[in-house]
Amino acid sequence: MEPIKLWFLTLFLTSAGLFLFIILPMLIAIKDKKTRLVEDVLDDGNRFYSLNIITAGSLALHYGSIFLFDWYARRYKVIEEREKVPKNLQMWFKLYYILFITFSLMFLLACLMAYFCLD
Repeated sequence: MEPIKLWFLTLFLTSAGLFLFIILPMLIAIKDKKTRLVEDVLDDGNRFYSLNIITAGSLALHYGSIFLFDWYARRYKVIEEREKVPKNLQMWFKLYYILFITFSLMFLLACLMAYFCLD
């Protein structure tokens, strides 16, 4: 097998597997109790993100951005409220955000390799 095809398969299968076996279970764990606790603090108890797994995915990325970046928290005017969220809950959202972006970039790189390098 050609080395470029091997790189493509490695990146594609690794990113797809990591999404399936790490990101999805992590999202299910975040959606349960952690989402409600964070929504009570940052969104004043409005629970529109914890309706289903799809909205919970956007919630995890949104709150991950709020906890990681000061400018993003200032934009949504929650810079003071985010300090009220326990650090262990913040860690879950930060970790989810970093892993999601990393695995997405791996998948994007595999797709670009398939488009430009494979016959």
